[in-house]
Amino acid sequence: MAKLSAIASIAALGSALAAAGCSNVLGLKDPTFNDTGHDASIDAPADAPIDMGPGACVPANCQFGCDTATNMCRPARLWVYLTIGSFNGSGFGGADTPPDVRLKADALCFDTFTQSFMNRACTQTRTHAILTATGADSIQLMASTYSIPTAAEVDRADDGTIVFNNWNDLTDSTKAPRAAVASATTAPTDADGIVWTGFGISGASNCTNWTSKVSTVLGGQGHTTNTTSAWLNTGSDRCDFLQRLLCVCWSGGN
Repeated sequence: MAKLSAIASIAALGSALAAAGCSNVLGLKDPTFNDTGHDASIDAPADAPIDMGPGACVPANCQFGCDTATNMCRPARLWVYLTIGSFNGSGFGGADTPPDVRLKADALCFDTFTQSFMNRACTQTRTHAILTATGADSIQLMASTYSIPTAAEVDRADDGTIVFNNWNDLTDSTKAPRAAVASATTAPTDADGIVWTGFGISGASNCTNWTSKVSTVLGGQGHTTNTTSAWLNTGSDRCDFLQRLLCVCWSGGN
């Protein structure tokens, strides 16, 4: 009788071990399936590079590039400013042989940028004189010729004041500036606000396509402290007079 009771006890213990997932023979857990195709990397993901976090700015995805201070896209801005130097009607490329007015005028604008407005992060290929250089290279055609972003607001480079809602407003002869295009700091007197523009005037009248500095020849001018719709074309001036250039620049994504 005692023998039968012992056998029953052993059988009960075996059933309990089986229910617990243990081997009836060894008293150990049954082996589990080995998933040889398992990707161990999902168990402990590697740290992402510090410059690739969720909030990292990708320059190629930002039309105006990244702001290194905030690691975010820069706001859409065009910056306008006056050149440091003043020039006669052939003083920005027209005196060269052959004349290259656009190349020289843009280079003069970028030179002023590097001296005064580096904080605006413009690039040389995105810096241009706001100038009708020739009949085929007019202010009205600059947006398409130089890929100027036409939806961005236009601000003064020296103090950030908005002067136009966008580039199309700037070139629209029926639109007045929201504020003077040049501030009192950069154009402290009436004469200092005058710039060569050639806006709306034929090349022959623009100091002979900006190749003449003769007093009897005239070139189209604008006035950057004039806040009427005529500010880009306030008349003509003698080509031997010295005037500055008005520039536009912007940053980019690459």
